[in-house]
Amino acid sequence: MPQTPSEIMETAYQSAKGQSIKTILSVLPNDCVQELKIIVENAETQKAVLGVTLTSIVYKVYEPLQDIRNHQEGMENGYSGRTFDTKYVTPFLKSKFPHFAMAESAWLTRSLEQPHPYNLDFPGKIRNTSLKSVFLNTLNRVQTDSKLAPKILVAFMALMIESSAKDDALFANVQVTSWLTIAKIIDAVSQHIHYDYGKGVVGTARIPVLAIYSVYNLLMPDVKRYSGKILAPLESHTSPDSRSKSLGDIDVNNADDSCFESIEIKHNKPITADMVGVAYRKIKNTNIDRYYILTTSEPNFYDQESVIQEIENYKKIHSCQIIINGVIPSLKYYMRLISNPQSFVGEYTKWLEFEYQHASGIKREHLRIWQEICQDFLNVE
Repeated sequence: MPQTPSEIMETAYQSAKGQSIKTILSVLPNDCVQELKIIVENAETQKAVLGVTLTSIVYKVYEPLQDIRNHQEGMENGYSGRTFDTKYVTPFLKSKFPHFAMAESAWLTRSLEQPHPYNLDFPGKIRNTSLKSVFLNTLNRVQTDSKLAPKILVAFMALMIESSAKDDALFANVQVTSWLTIAKIIDAVSQHIHYDYGKGVVGTARIPVLAIYSVYNLLMPDVKRYSGKILAPLESHTSPDSRSKSLGDIDVNNADDSCFESIEIKHNKPITADMVGVAYRKIKNTNIDRYYILTTSEPNFYDQESVIQEIENYKKIHSCQIIINGVIPSLKYYMRLISNPQSFVGEYTKWLEFEYQHASGIKREHLRIWQEICQDFLNVE
């Protein structure tokens, strides 16, 4: 009986784990190996390319007669790559390689969903032109020599396993000594938030969200105000609030799941009167007690007087307190309320790692820089 798509991927995965990567790659042409490496190396910022590549290879093993370049049913002799990906490949990636997985399907990426075959002249605008070239070359190679497909699949798995293993060094347990002061910890987090990661590293706006979320995890058990309250799970940074139940980046809920307190966090954006207006429109039909707007921008406000006036206007029509402040001053205040502020370093590290492994906001570079700050500035091993 032929294997199912899930069985094909699991078999390849186990084969990749059971052999040395040198042995696996030795059976493939060197240019093929180099192209697969480029796809995996770029997966952090171009995971859709990895998803489409994996889907195409798996489908070729599953249906050897299918031209995998014809990735839509509307094409002549085509198949639905998106459906196959959504049903089989993305769930597999989420279970084995969550950091490489798309939320739903790689075909939701505009540059790859175009109704054109993935031939060498495919017009989709993949930003990295070198990556586009090796992606199309790989699919062309799999299509023109279908006997290579199972070997390429195992090699692709092996390279993803190798890449994931490199992350282990970033996830070392944090050992924090009791002499570490609040001021030192705050300075370290500020360095991490404001570090210049360069234009190629996106997702930095997620860092202050995780800093505040970490401190709330430690704060709530120690502060009477939060007795019986629940810190809601973090929403994806790419999920608009209008499509989710959240009122802000971080929500604290009552036992009945209604929102008790919400925190909206802006990165490098001064707080404006318009932001206050947006906040009010979110909360006007709720019984929320407090709504915070925090920013990493310094100064915190574009026009503080107009912001305060806007808040005063809304006080007359809604009982919610809208509170504005900077992220760093807020962290300083919250840290003083925690019984063991040194535990923040480990908590923050934990959430950075969690986001890196399960979402797309935090990148390897964010973890690497935090590790350097812990070692060089905090003297934490």
